[in-house]
Amino acid sequence: MKPVGKLSWMFRRMSVMSVPELAHRFTTFLAGILGTTPGRASAGSLLAEQAMVAELLRKAGSSSLLFKPSCANSDVDEMHLLRGEVPVFGAWVPVGSDPDFWHTDPFSSAVWPRQPGRKIDYRPGNPTGDVRIVWELNRLQHLFGLALIAAKDAGRRAEALRVLESHLLAWSRANPPGEGVNYLSAMEEALRLVAVLHAYALVHQWVSDEFRNAVAGLAVCHARHVEGRVSQYSSAGNHTIAEAVGLLYAGTLLKGHPRARAWQKSGLAHLRREADRQVDSDGGGIEQATWYLLFITDLLGLAQALLAHAGLAAEPQLDAALRRAREFLNTVATGPGDLPKVGDADDGFALWRRLRISWADRSRGPHQVSWRANGLSLVRYGEGDRLIFLHNPLGMAPAYAHGHADSLSVLFRWEGSEVLIDPGTCQYGDRSQYREYFRSTAAHNTVTVDSADQAEQLTAFMWRRPFNTALLLSRFEPDCAWLLASHDGYRSRGVVHRRGVVYRERRFLAVWDSFEGSGAANVALHWHLGCSVHAINSPLRQAELRLANGRAIQFEVSEGVPTHVRGSLDPLLGWRSDRYGQLEPCDVLQVTFETVPARPILTVFWLDEPGQMSEIWPLCAPFDKSP
Repeated sequence: MKPVGKLSWMFRRMSVMSVPELAHRFTTFLAGILGTTPGRASAGSLLAEQAMVAELLRKAGSSSLLFKPSCANSDVDEMHLLRGEVPVFGAWVPVGSDPDFWHTDPFSSAVWPRQPGRKIDYRPGNPTGDVRIVWELNRLQHLFGLALIAAKDAGRRAEALRVLESHLLAWSRANPPGEGVNYLSAMEEALRLVAVLHAYALVHQWVSDEFRNAVAGLAVCHARHVEGRVSQYSSAGNHTIAEAVGLLYAGTLLKGHPRARAWQKSGLAHLRREADRQVDSDGGGIEQATWYLLFITDLLGLAQALLAHAGLAAEPQLDAALRRAREFLNTVATGPGDLPKVGDADDGFALWRRLRISWADRSRGPHQVSWRANGLSLVRYGEGDRLIFLHNPLGMAPAYAHGHADSLSVLFRWEGSEVLIDPGTCQYGDRSQYREYFRSTAAHNTVTVDSADQAEQLTAFMWRRPFNTALLLSRFEPDCAWLLASHDGYRSRGVVHRRGVVYRERRFLAVWDSFEGSGAANVALHWHLGCSVHAINSPLRQAELRLANGRAIQFEVSEGVPTHVRGSLDPLLGWRSDRYGQLEPCDVLQVTFETVPARPILTVFWLDEPGQMSEIWPLCAPFDKSP
C-alpha cells in the first residue's frame, strides 16, 4: 500500500476506535518497541521451552491427549492427502520442496516477502496479492486429515505418517519464528496450533522425536505470539474466538509450561465474554455472516469438548451460546454445503473441512420462523424449498467488517434448485473492485436508489452510516407466509424502502416493494439468479426462467421492463462466487425506474402454471395496512 493510502486507511480505522481502544493500541505499540509485549521471549528461551514441552509430550505416552471430534475424510480426500496435496479453496495443491512454497500464492505464484512480519504490507492494495489465500495453505489443517488416516488404517499408516511428518518439518524450517507472512495474524497461528495439536494427539505413539520437537516448537512459539495479540475492542470478532480457543488448547495441553495457566485463564475469559456477545439471542451471529457463525460455533464446540475431556468445569455462557447457535444453524441448513452464505464467507474451517461437530443428523421438515434479533426469516414447506428474507442490521459495530449492504434481500430455493441467490464474497484482497461489488447493495436481491449502497463503504472491512431495519409483519399459515420489513438506508435521499413477501406453497413467490418519498432519484430492482433466463417478453414484463432440474418458472413484474444482465464489467453486475477466490458470471434480471415509483411494484415468480397479477394484489393488502 502506498504511503498516502496507508495514512488514509489508518485515519479511517482510527475514526471508529473508542478512546480506551486508542489508549490500548498505543500501549501495545509502545510495549512492542520496548520489548515488554506479553508472551515475548528470547530465542534461547523459546528453545529451552520447546525442549521442555517436547519432553512433556513424550511423557504423555499412550494416554489420550485429546478428544477425537466428529470428523471423517472422504475417499477423495484420502487419495489427495496421501499424494502430498493440500486443499486450498476447491483445488488440491502439491506441496513443493522449496521453502518458498509456504510463502507462495498457489494460484498467482506471487511470493510473499521472507522478512519480519511487522514489515510486510498485507492489507488490501498491497503489491503481492490476497493474503487470505496463502494463509489458507498454511493453516496446516490437512495434517489432521492425514492423522485421521494414520489412526484408522494400519495398512496406510506408514505412508500417512511419512507425508505428515515431512510437511510439518518442512513448514518449520521454512517459517522461523516471527519471519514471514505466516506470523502476521494471531488467528492464523491459533488455528494452526489447534490443528497441529489435534494431529499430534492422533499419532503421537508413532512419530519421531524430530516431529515431536517440531510440534513443541510450533506450540510454544504460536501460543506466546497469540497471548500478546488477542483481537479486542473494534477488532473483537471471530478472530478473538479463534485466538481464545488457541490459548485454551495451549494452556490445557501444555501443562508444565510457565505460561500455561495464564494461557488457559486468558482463553477462558475471552470465550466467556465473546461467546455470549457474538451469538445473539436468536442464535445468529452479530457479524451478520452465516459462514462466520458456523466458524465460531465449531470453535466454541471444540473448546467445550476440550474442557469436558480435561475434566474442567463447564462454562455456562459458552454452553448457552452453543445451544443457540447450533439450533439456528440446524434449522437453516443441513450442513456446511447447504448453508446460505449471507454476508462475508472466506470458506475457512475451525479444524478440518469435514468437521461435523455443530451438525445434527435429523430430517428438515416444514418450518416457518422469524428471528427478530438476527434479522432473518425462514419459510420451508419441504426438503426442496427454502425462502430466506433478510431484515438484518449491517453487522457488528463499529466497523461492520463482514456485513453486506443486503437489507430486505430475498433468497429462494424451489424443488432443490436455486432460484434467487446471494452471489457470495469473491475475495478480500487484490481485486478491490470485486470486493466493493460483492458487498454492495446492487449485488443482492434488493433495491438500489441512485445506484448507491444502503450504507457507505469506507474500506474493504469498514462501513459507516449503517441502516436501521424493522420487521413490521410476520404471519404464517399452513400453506402461505406473509413478511414485511423496512429499512432507512436511503434516508439521506429522502426514501424509505418497504418490502413485503408472500409465499404460497407450490404456487408463487410474490415480492411487494413500496417507497416512501419522491423525487428524481432512480430506483433499480435486482434479481440474482441461480438459474438461467430462457426468454424475455418485454411488452408483457415477463421472463421465462429455466431451473437446473429443467423445470421452467415465469417471472413477472407489474411495472417497468425487465432486462437481462450477465457478466457485465461496466458497470459490474451479473457475477457470483460460489467459493472464496472464484468468479463466474450469473444471470441477473434488472428492473429500473427513472424516478421513485409512486405506487408499489409487484414482482411474481410463478412456480406452477402462471396466473394473473389480479389474484396477488389482494394478498398484499396487509402490507398497506401495516404501520
